[in-house]
Amino acid sequence: MKKTAIKTLAKTLVMSALLISTTQFQAVAQDNARQRLNQFFTQVNTLKGSFNQRVFDKKGKMIQQATGQLYLNRPGKFRWVYATPEPQEIIADGKNVWIYEKDLEQVTVKPMSAALSSSPIAILTRKSIPDSQFKVTKLNLKANGFDWFNLKPHRNNRDFKNIQLGLDANGIRKMIMFDKLGQKTVINLNVKNNVPISGNRFYFRPPAGVDVIGTPS
Repeated sequence: MKKTAIKTLAKTLVMSALLISTTQFQAVAQDNARQRLNQFFTQVNTLKGSFNQRVFDKKGKMIQQATGQLYLNRPGKFRWVYATPEPQEIIADGKNVWIYEKDLEQVTVKPMSAALSSSPIAILTRKSIPDSQFKVTKLNLKANGFDWFNLKPHRNNRDFKNIQLGLDANGIRKMIMFDKLGQKTVINLNVKNNVPISGNRFYFRPPAGVDVIGTPS
């Protein structure tokens, strides 16, 4: 065999080996990322920290911005406290969801099954892998150093089309929600996992003098 042919064959074998190694590495990386996603939903019991939230219209213009604090205890309990632009609290106590709008002196209450059935935040309250509710797909990008997953509801949802989750070594740190109107909501989470949280955080009693809409279960 001529030297030129031998060099060509050797080069082809090396390139093939590199391609196989790269493919195997990507497969392992995807498996590791998916394992971390599952662990976040099954092994994290509590979340505590802050968030910032931005809403963009279908043209990409930011139309709303908010900040606040988040407390979560799986399954089914959370307290989502908006500090800006207007004070508001959303509390899930395991049975009901309370929405307290301080400026309006108004509280709305609904059973959790009705309040969260179509809400993207429901994904954070469940202590189970998301596959039963969503088709989970690993996205081929590494924006901001996160591994990204796309979650599309198995059943048609009246409010949103899909959710993208940005995951680092400690869990979900970014959520991007796309609704049926073409709007996009981006939530950045700065939270700690599995930290002690008082049960009082998830208890709510309407303040005296406020209007209460709805009946708790």
